[in-house]
Amino acid sequence: MTEETHASADYEARLEAVETGPLKAAGRWVVALASATLGDGEFEANEPQVVVHSRVDDSVLLRIRTSSLEEAERLIVQIREDLETMSAEEFKDEWEAAGDKR
Repeated sequence: MTEETHASADYEARLEAVETGPLKAAGRWVVALASATLGDGEFEANEPQVVVHSRVDDSVLLRIRTSSLEEAERLIVQIREDLETMSAEEFKDEWEAAGDKR
């Protein structure tokens, strides 16, 4: 019986901030501060994203932007679970359509 290799042997998921230009970053901070002042703590100053990297060369397989850190944390748990239980091909088939096309 052969042992099945899981996608986690080839890939890892990380939470990262979306890299934006200084003007857009400043605008997000202003909106986040205004939002917090008005009692709405939902707006994130830094756009969080979940990024799946190759363990071999650190290339990006999948990048999914989220609207909040809470959403990103839920998503990364799901992705890490799939990395541990699916083969690399199954993982790619399952998640390919969810990635950002940028």
